[in-house]
Amino acid sequence: MAQISQISADVQIKCCAEKFYGFFRKNMFQLAQMFPKNLHNGEFLEGNDFTTGALMQWSYDIVGPAKAKIKLADVDEQNMSITYEAVEGDILSDYNFFRVKFQASSNGENGSATVKWSIEFEKADENIPSAEANYLDFVSKLSMGLGAYLATN
Repeated sequence: MAQISQISADVQIKCCAEKFYGFFRKNMFQLAQMFPKNLHNGEFLEGNDFTTGALMQWSYDIVGPAKAKIKLADVDEQNMSITYEAVEGDILSDYNFFRVKFQASSNGENGSATVKWSIEFEKADENIPSAEANYLDFVSKLSMGLGAYLATN
């Protein structure tokens, strides 16, 4: 029986936690314009706000062209965290279960923050690579790029 694995990374960013979290709450679909090589477009399928239970679809290229339907499994304003869960799409060919969570927290230094990314996944078979090399690296780079952008805007 396959088991759920978890990987995580703490990413230091140059903007405050509130700005980073706020961007994901209000402007997440703009990531497609900021990172066009990897994120092509996103849209709501059910719901029209970044609230728990909303369903969105993304087309992306992290390990090859793909599409996924993503549910907002949890939005926690107080802890500045959002959890996404794949419910349909190409990613579920490789993983039976795929959930991503981030939490932004202030460092208390110069308006900088730490973003903790956690990915839980269950491989569809043992030959599938870990999500670390592709997905965790991608969200880490995205965090640094977005943090630098938000620090200057």
